[in-house]
Formats: sequence, structure tokens, C-alpha cells
Amino acid sequence: MTPHLRLIGANFLDDPDREEFAAELSERGLAATDEEIETLLRSAWREQLTGAYLAGFARRTAFRDRIGALLVESETSYAGQGCCFALAAFGGPDDAEWLATYLDRWLPELNCQYDQPWAMGALVTIDPARAETFAGAWQHWIDHGCRGRGYRGLTDERERIRALLALQGVRKPRRPNDFTENAASASTCRTGSARPVASP
Repeated sequence: MTPHLRLIGANFLDDPDREEFAAELSERGLAATDEEIETLLRSAWREQLTGAYLAGFARRTAFRDRIGALLVESETSYAGQGCCFALAAFGGPDDAEWLATYLDRWLPELNCQYDQPWAMGALVTIDPARAETFAGAWQHWIDHGCRGRGYRGLTDERERIRALLALQGVRKPRRPNDFTENAASASTCRTGSARPVASP
């Protein structure tokens, strides 16, 4: 499985080598230059997803505002999942503010199933009191959002975020795997209105 497919939905958490993969993300995030991470974040969704995960695992808080802005703009598919994880990994008041800004912007958009569950899961994890202020809007989105289909709830995304945070700082011997050096060489865009649909 190619790296971005393991990152979508944090799929790698279901793999037996999840600790090793997380350790490699941390290592590469720490080794990457600012320019390399910035290049990922200003590219297409696969690179943005990768860059956000690298920044999150390595706690590269200098990219907080860049990642927060990408999340709020929400112009591509899947990348927002990584942005939500990164902000949760940074875990400060400014990160909670970016997550709240996203929810203010996108919870009222009932036809857009973007990264609302990931953002809510991240905010519940790092600032439960702030998340509580969105309880009404969140319930309305669950009941009436997603083009009227509703949404099953929050458990999966919240637990995904918590599982990812639990892997921060893991250090394991690395073997060659599918996380290639040139993660910045992919291309393209998610379901929901007003955005291009991505093919994983």
C-alpha cells in the first residue's frame, strides 16, 4: 500500500507495523527542512496530507498557522485529516482556536461532509470545554448534514486522534518499507460540494 493510502483515515493504525511506521514519520518529520515541509503543504492533497502528518509527529509547531489555514480553507480532499491530527499533536490554545475556526466555518455547511468529524475529535481531545460550545451545531450537523443523510457520530475520529497521539515519541528500529523518500512527487484532490473529488 502506498504511503498516502496508509495515512488516509489513519489506516496504518490497523496495521501490525503501526509503531514502526509512526516512528518513521517522526524521524522524517524531524529530519525534514522547513522548505521541504512547506513544499509538501503547498502541493496537492497527497503531499499536504503527508506534510501535516510529518509536522504533527515531529511537533513542528512553526507550521501551526500554515496548517490551520489549510484546514479552514478546506480546498482539497483528505488533507484536512492530517491537519486536524497535527493541530491536536501541537495541543495548545492556538491549535484549539484553529479547530474552532474551522468548525465555525464548516459545521453550518450541511451539504459538505469534509473534515468536521476529525476537527471535532481533535478539539474534544485537546480542549473539551471549547468543544462543548459546539455541541448544538455538532448535533445539528450529525442529524441533518451530509446532504441530509446524517452522520453516525464521533467515536471513530476521536479514537483515531487519540491513538495517533499515543504513538508520538515512539522510536523503533526501521526496516525498508513503502514510505519513500520522494513523498512530494504525488498529485491531485474529496467528496462534498464545491470541491474536486479525489481518487486515493
